[in-house]
Amino acid sequence: MTHYLKDFTELLPRRPDLDDVKADFLQKAEAVGMIDFLRDNSVSQKTVEHRVKEEISDFMTANVAEIIEQRGLIDHDQIELLGFTHEDPDEDFVAAIRDAVQVSFVYEAAREHHRKETGLHDRALKNAGPKDEVQKFVKELATAHPVLVGPSTLHAVDEMIAELHASAPWMSDVSTWAYKALRARYNTGQTWLNLPPVILIGPPGCGKSTYARKLAALSGAPVRTLDVGSSNASFTVAGCDATWSKAQGGVPLQEIAKTGIANPIMIVDEIEKAGTMTASGGSRVSLPDALLGLLEPTSSTAWGCPFTRRTYNMSQISWIMTANERDGIPAPLLDRCRVFNIGYPEGKDLVDLIRRLSAGRIFEEVVNCLIARVLAAVASPVVLERETVVLFEPWLFGERRGN
Repeated sequence: MTHYLKDFTELLPRRPDLDDVKADFLQKAEAVGMIDFLRDNSVSQKTVEHRVKEEISDFMTANVAEIIEQRGLIDHDQIELLGFTHEDPDEDFVAAIRDAVQVSFVYEAAREHHRKETGLHDRALKNAGPKDEVQKFVKELATAHPVLVGPSTLHAVDEMIAELHASAPWMSDVSTWAYKALRARYNTGQTWLNLPPVILIGPPGCGKSTYARKLAALSGAPVRTLDVGSSNASFTVAGCDATWSKAQGGVPLQEIAKTGIANPIMIVDEIEKAGTMTASGGSRVSLPDALLGLLEPTSSTAWGCPFTRRTYNMSQISWIMTANERDGIPAPLLDRCRVFNIGYPEGKDLVDLIRRLSAGRIFEEVVNCLIARVLAAVASPVVLERETVVLFEPWLFGERRGN
């Protein structure tokens, strides 16, 4: 069963195709009766008969002639008479003219409806902003409801968490927490991925970001990574309006627009290094401040985008933040997120990891020697970290880091 986030944002009025509108109006008119349909659209039978008389006594309009030919209302050998005056037409010819005139009034009503709907669509786009790039972005976000993805059943959730745990047993506390959170949602019928915001704190290379990417791959949710340490740009999350030199939509909205999926996983690396950006107008925006509006359940359901000037339901995004240390993480983020302290794999977890990642790659006796060397290095944490991480981090969770 496919789930859609129907309150994601107010959809744009559909820009209608004139031919589709004309066909729809004609179908409705034939269903209820031409006379009743035209009466409802302020066209009386007297008006119809007056137009019929004009079409017969004067030169027939091209519009009516085209309708007669399209609908096959007269014999083919009489088509050459269309467009000329007819002094003594027979009953069948008059009936054909009357039918075509009625259809022409239906088409006039369709054209008026098309004009109004097109105006609504264009005004909605104009309200988003005058720039073409803004209007294009709004079209991508507000043309259809985005879907919600994730394991389809509780059994699928069980399998996903089991594979996560097998890949990273030293992060079992995180997997257990995710399992409980998802089971609680699935028991209420919300069968798609959506986790509360979480911060994983641990030394570089312990698998924090790789764990999040593995979770995304197993669930089918798209994933984007924001490296705070390198970009230090708060507007990558929230987007920015025209006061910035390079206005753009935020990365979460960009991902939803690109994939059509309302519940991506957003990884924010090195959140403790988040800084503050200054707009050309002098206003200052920090990444933690930008995140808070997306993490709060109440504000995230009607989050205002400064780039498009529209509101969006961003509450289904799963936010996974990582940090190398607790110092520097703003208190408001710590208050709103579940926090886990992650270390390097040790003991049995470390031995199992070495055996699993070495299987088929290294001779057994070499593996045993390597295990003995690593375990002996436990007494020297610095050596353990440098040697073990360099050797095995690229293959954590069975995939190269960054793939």
